[in-house]
Amino acid sequence: MKLENLRTLFNPESVAVVGATENQKKMGCHAIISVMESFKGKIYPVNPTRDQIFGLKAYPDPDSIPETPDLAILAIPRDHIYDTVRKFIDRGTRAFVIITAGFREAEISDGQELHERLKNLVESANAAVIGPNTFGMTDLRSGINASFTPALFQVKKGDIALISQSGGICHLLVPYALRHGIGFSKIVGLGNRLNVDFPEMLEYLAHDENTKSIALYIEGVENPKDMLQKIREVYVKKPVVAMKAGRFEKADKASRSHTGSMAGNYRIYVSALKQYGAVIAETLEELISYAKALSMQRPLHGDRIAVISLVAGLGMVASDTCELVGLRMAEFTEKTKERLYEILPPYTIRDNPVDLGFVANDPDVCGEVIEIVADDERVDGIVVNYIYSWSGNFLEVPADSIINAAGKKPLTACINYPPDIWDEVKIKLEENGVPVYATPEIAVRSLKALRDYGKLLSRE
Repeated sequence: MKLENLRTLFNPESVAVVGATENQKKMGCHAIISVMESFKGKIYPVNPTRDQIFGLKAYPDPDSIPETPDLAILAIPRDHIYDTVRKFIDRGTRAFVIITAGFREAEISDGQELHERLKNLVESANAAVIGPNTFGMTDLRSGINASFTPALFQVKKGDIALISQSGGICHLLVPYALRHGIGFSKIVGLGNRLNVDFPEMLEYLAHDENTKSIALYIEGVENPKDMLQKIREVYVKKPVVAMKAGRFEKADKASRSHTGSMAGNYRIYVSALKQYGAVIAETLEELISYAKALSMQRPLHGDRIAVISLVAGLGMVASDTCELVGLRMAEFTEKTKERLYEILPPYTIRDNPVDLGFVANDPDVCGEVIEIVADDERVDGIVVNYIYSWSGNFLEVPADSIINAAGKKPLTACINYPPDIWDEVKIKLEENGVPVYATPEIAVRSLKALRDYGKLLSRE
């Protein structure tokens, strides 16, 4: 398969939707809506029984379309897939999203046979296929939602590419991303992986200027060596975060019938992923949170961490989490201690973890503390914790100082508040490269991901 056909997949100028309909009970309805709400190029609905679909002229078959579409999205019965793909290939189409299920993942006698037959067809033409048995994919940056989920295009444009073997996982993470303001460049459901699998996506994303970090949700692959080798090639250019499902026997077996995956021993998989250059996530929250930090911050080359918090409790939780994940609490230099003792009153905590509680209403002092700590040569990374508390609307987050500190040392932040209170602060911080999280634990663990990536790079 040629990479140029993957480029066409994500950057088409014309799209055909086969099985397009206005019947909301059918996938083809949601697929055509997804395309219409996202895509600015030419759209060709294909349906033999309709002249128009949602105001667009419809065509009875691929041969009747007035030009060769760059991308064809198929949401039609399984038994019509092969001939339809062949007709598009004969016309010159080389990029496909096949939503239809019923291939090797299904308990159907000819499922595997049809899968192989279709694979031989598309590979002989060097075509690129997402699916079959997929929700589809979306490219937030280029502007194409080739999926049966129109809401995917509501996600914020960002720098993370999410590549998943499970459509359900993507549909779980998308609302999470919407709530937390996490942005994506691409969201791809690999499905049965006819001829686009993790290795092909990794190779393509390594050169994608809109992607800064790659998040992989893995159930199992037939050729793990190929995937691992691609991770090794890619991670020196862009960080790769991986989560492996199937830790226990029941989930391992389920993955085989989900997308036709060959799973394998969890410990061996994770060990190999680490060895070949992936940052490991053990939960879905970690997967997306680590990818966020790695898309925004540089690697952490050291494990001495400073924690600065608005209230002592957050500092204690963050400090405990540092110890749990293998980070050390930094020992400040005498110069830093002297400066902190000068500007902070005695009823605050002036050592690491620093407590700003009793000077919370003075953003200038709080900001000065953050920048003093960032200048300490014994500090490798910083976690800042701010919550909306008793100070009410008088409380200000020293955003500029946090941004300045993040320009000196890798930094993550826990900024937690009631709805609509500090939204602008969070947006400002993240637009300037500071990843913001809801709890100190995930802020620390995301900083640890920056450390894991730093260790990987130091091996080179």
